[in-house]
Amino acid sequence: MRVFFPSLQWALFILMSSVVVPIAIASNYGLHDIATIEFVQRTLFVLGLAGILQVLFGHLMPIQEGPAGLWWGVFTLYAGLGTVLFGSHNETLRVLQYAFLLSGIIFIILSFFGWVEKLARLFTPTIVGIYLILLVAQLSGSFFHGMFGLNGENHTVKLGVLLLSLLIIILSYCFMKIPKIGHYSVLFSIVFGWLLFYIFDFSKPVTEVNQFIKPPEIFAFGIPRVEPNMIIMVFIITLLLLANLLATVSVVQQVLKRHNVRTYNNRLKQTGIISGVNQLLAGLFSAIGAVPISGSAGFIKTTKITSRKPFIIGSLIIICISFFPPFTAFVAALPEAVGYAAIFPVFASIISLALQEFEAVKNKEILFRVAGISLFAGIGTMFIPSEAFAGISPLLVSILSNGLVFGALIAIIVETILNRINKTAEIGK
Repeated sequence: MRVFFPSLQWALFILMSSVVVPIAIASNYGLHDIATIEFVQRTLFVLGLAGILQVLFGHLMPIQEGPAGLWWGVFTLYAGLGTVLFGSHNETLRVLQYAFLLSGIIFIILSFFGWVEKLARLFTPTIVGIYLILLVAQLSGSFFHGMFGLNGENHTVKLGVLLLSLLIIILSYCFMKIPKIGHYSVLFSIVFGWLLFYIFDFSKPVTEVNQFIKPPEIFAFGIPRVEPNMIIMVFIITLLLLANLLATVSVVQQVLKRHNVRTYNNRLKQTGIISGVNQLLAGLFSAIGAVPISGSAGFIKTTKITSRKPFIIGSLIIICISFFPPFTAFVAALPEAVGYAAIFPVFASIISLALQEFEAVKNKEILFRVAGISLFAGIGTMFIPSEAFAGISPLLVSILSNGLVFGALIAIIVETILNRINKTAEIGK
């Protein structure tokens, strides 16, 4: 039981933070119910396998692989542009399969030639802390939309859903205080939350499927369609994904070190290569590109589950679920509000991790300047609607439409400039 419950909790955490994205993308591309379940199925398979590959051959840490927010943005962007550029939604999905395969190759090349180590030097405690705050700011919109009962079909607040969501959050914090079950607060919150939603008739019906077992399909949308015009954009996105990878690995390392768990600082090349393999898997299985999720740090901090074994078993559970469409349909029916409310304390704790990163910074004056400029720019960008970028190059859209990426880039540039100015001033003295 000491391994089973932590493993189940890892599996549920991966599900809660992964299922929403493929369902939203499937809706944007007009996929019917069965096609949506199959898309979720393939995505879960890739995410579970990606996590195992990283923990065994990459960074060697229990870090969840989830749908990359950047790729989500690309899917959303081309849901509108794709029909004009490529002719239909299905043709667009074929092009995106090619984009994943290309990204995987670029990832492997950059990692093999040591670019990962060079980029890692840019991720100082200041940058990592700012990245975490921007991450929470970006995710908070999705969290509160879900907990207010807002989705594609409903555009008004459901008071009952909101009240039950608040109750689940309170229960989650209460579970954390109970000595013997505190480590399983996410698990208990999901079970109790789903039961409450069922009792008050806020649960979703489970989609009926005809097959009991179905392996993930290769190139489900057809053979990848090569589009040379995508190369530059995919290269930029890969660099940004690499930046996300480095930030996540850094913050999880810090959390594990505080729990006296051994970590490896010389695994960046292997981590980058495995990330490239994971992008290739996404293209091969017509899924969503995986990326290490910084929320894993909050999960470990909240649950105190630091061992790799429960994570590996939890990822294997995700892979097993992906082979059985009825189970995939069942987990896809979990109310979004329950998932968001149950993991609310996990992501709320990320703010404290960011503040701990800031404590390690010696020059607080530069820290405050960098944080002020980048947070203002990044969070401000999050309020600009995606349709406002319709007339701009897709390459620029991938940066400007993502407040997390834009703010993090601003932070790196401003910190680099201010540090050079400061060094020049010290030399002048």
